[in-house]
Amino acid sequence: MCVTPQLMTESLISYGADIIGANCGSGFEVMVEIVKLIREVSPKIPIMIQANAGLPIFENDKLVYSETPEKIKVIIPKLIEAGANIIGGCCGTTPEHIKVISEIVGKYNKKKLTS
Repeated sequence: MCVTPQLMTESLISYGADIIGANCGSGFEVMVEIVKLIREVSPKIPIMIQANAGLPIFENDKLVYSETPEKIKVIIPKLIEAGANIIGGCCGTTPEHIKVISEIVGKYNKKKLTS
């Protein structure tokens, strides 16, 4: 929306936001960089990401999303490492996407507790 993630974060924090979020857009992969840019402004504010399963395209009169559950298996850890605290899904995500997210977040949390 013509506003950088950094400017958005600075503005929202100045107005008292308790959490910063990003949704839709281009997909989970693009959100990794957005989380990093938000973290440049604030290392502490919780970040929520609800990405599309990629940009939709029409294929055989049907919307198809490029970021399959299999593809996001390598992206979700990058989102966590970048600093996302809450991860969900928006357009094109399916129960299978949410299952992948849940499994990866669960493993990350378990590892964090045992470290």
